[in-house]
Amino acid sequence: MKTAFLSAIIMGFIAPSLIAQVPAASYALCAACHGPDGKGIGAGTPVPMAPALGGSKLVASGDGELFASIVFTGIAKEDAKFLGMMAPLGAVMKDEDLADMLTYVRSNFGNTASPVTVSQVKAWREKYNGKPMQKRTDLEKQATTGVAAKP
Repeated sequence: MKTAFLSAIIMGFIAPSLIAQVPAASYALCAACHGPDGKGIGAGTPVPMAPALGGSKLVASGDGELFASIVFTGIAKEDAKFLGMMAPLGAVMKDEDLADMLTYVRSNFGNTASPVTVSQVKAWREKYNGKPMQKRTDLEKQATTGVAAKP
């Protein structure tokens, strides 16, 4: 986690001034697009870089597996709703750091979802690592209905 985090700072993906505003180290990589306050960063355009995490069905759904699957697989760019796609980030985070980050987001920014454990992350990593990027429309449907999209 530290290596990926430092690389992101050095490469300019995360401004050092932004880091000072991030309350949880495990969330720092996410803050580059979702902002230190979880509201999403506007990137100086009318289209936001990434969606807000507060009140997100994708974040708060169930036990956290849907949210974890997004971190492992990423989200493909489908439309002009957001500037970019969500890159898969699970490979750059240890299970402990990922569990901390998922729990942090699920319990902050107005969210009140249950914590995520390291053992859950280990199981989800085996299930989702190497899978293709997911579509936001499928993820939103799954968060609403509880039924996963057919591959």
